[in-house]
Amino acid sequence: MGSYKADIQATRIAGETTNVIVAPPVRLRGIVVAGLATSGTVILKTTSATGDTLFQADVPAGDIINFSFPEDGILFPKGVYVSTFTVAAVTLLTDKYSGPGLTAG
Repeated sequence: MGSYKADIQATRIAGETTNVIVAPPVRLRGIVVAGLATSGTVILKTTSATGDTLFQADVPAGDIINFSFPEDGILFPKGVYVSTFTVAAVTLLTDKYSGPGLTAG
């Protein structure tokens, strides 16, 4: 029998926020970032909007980034928060929130 793969959940953010996006511990498996007419940045943190930076992307003007993380992705042990959001929209592709192997670190 093959290895178990969790269901994927998509969470879209459109508009600047510094609030929690996903509150429970979660693994980021992929991300889609849509840029604006000018270059932009998105920074994702855990614990809070001022917590540890676990992902940062710079997006060229008018571009779209679509990235899948290898292996187990990036674990956000205390949820996913945004500290910088100067892009049009971000879609986070994560394990479903109740997926196996998610523990608060």
